[in-house]
Amino acid sequence: MTLPPGTRLDGYTIEEHLADGGEAEVYRASDVGSGEPVVIKLAHEANLTQPILAARWRREVRLTERLDHERLQRRLDVGRRHSRPYLALEYLPGGSLRTVLSDHGPVPIGQAVMWGRQIADALAYLHDRGVVYRDLKPENVLLTECGDVKLGDFGSAARFSRWVTWRPPEPAEGTAGYVSPEVVAGERGDPRSDVYGWGVLMYELLTGAPPFRADNVSELLKAPLSEHPRPPAELRPDIPPGLETVVLKAMRRRPQSRYPDMAAVLADLDRVDELGPADYDLTPEPPFSIGASELQGLLHFAGVLSLGFIAFAALVVLLTVVLR
Repeated sequence: MTLPPGTRLDGYTIEEHLADGGEAEVYRASDVGSGEPVVIKLAHEANLTQPILAARWRREVRLTERLDHERLQRRLDVGRRHSRPYLALEYLPGGSLRTVLSDHGPVPIGQAVMWGRQIADALAYLHDRGVVYRDLKPENVLLTECGDVKLGDFGSAARFSRWVTWRPPEPAEGTAGYVSPEVVAGERGDPRSDVYGWGVLMYELLTGAPPFRADNVSELLKAPLSEHPRPPAELRPDIPPGLETVVLKAMRRRPQSRYPDMAAVLADLDRVDELGPADYDLTPEPPFSIGASELQGLLHFAGVLSLGFIAFAALVVLLTVVLR
């Protein structure tokens, strides 16, 4: 049941119901003390009884507490309404990039590049702090009053490790049409998965449509595993060759064929006028095999097991020497 306007929530007054997502209700509210507008994200009570969804909420609360960057929606407060926790977030009046695309279609080239840089800056900040965003799409990119963009909704974000770890993998997260092939295939995903999402988002900003379409979610998820995106310039001839190259490089099917990180993306955006299709291998790639993903998972497990055995053996040797 949505909260009606005028409902008091600690130091906030509900003004308007904005959305009802899978994990929370979202409201525009006002700070009683300052009168400033805020966004209230109120967790669904039923979700809090489900371990995976409750853990996801707690993860978002912890992550947003540590994040502070001009291209990320700021967390202002955290509290509870009866048994339901909520987040108070910075209110961004410009809507989302989904609204822009729905109302106007493809955006001007310069605008797309500016927004692409700002999103890349935000992702680079997250990756430097060991966080992968995992759900980059137009709905989650919000516009400020002056027309800049910020990433919002960190419900899918999670910490990652570049090293072998005993920690179990996070559940796969993302949205069909934007999630990377390796995540669809069952892999954990890392910053290169966000590089792929950045490429898909830029493709849509430049052409007005995502690179893959299908009749249902299952087919849409599978499309990036075997289909090749149509070159953006075929849909919009005024896209510069260098910019098209950057977008297609970011969207390569296999993670090792993409940019390694957002710093490399930003570096190529700085020299986009010098780039062309010949600078990178953009030939069609073979399909992404689910079996390859399972093999990688097995090798990862075997690697962890081997390291554990080596550590145990070293401990036994050490204790033997000490006890002598």
